[in-house]
Amino acid sequence: MKSIKCEHYDYIEIMCLYQYHVRLTLHSGNEIVGRFNNIVIVQGDDQNYEAICGYTTTLIPQTVILTDIKLIEVLSTNSLFTHLTLSE
Repeated sequence: MKSIKCEHYDYIEIMCLYQYHVRLTLHSGNEIVGRFNNIVIVQGDDQNYEAICGYTTTLIPQTVILTDIKLIEVLSTNSLFTHLTLSE
């Protein structure tokens, strides 16, 4: 299972705990705007992936594999962090 850097988990846990309104930029170039509240393990391609689950701003359920995320931008006010770059 490919994973993200250990230091990034705390930020993702905070993002889910407080259900921050965020914009995720994926390596594919797609952007997802919404709130995420859970970290889960999903199966695909004969392996497990860590992912976050939540809803887009239009209330569509969304699951995003953590290693697919390039950048997290926090849109909520008074957040504990404003952005997180998961890979360069």
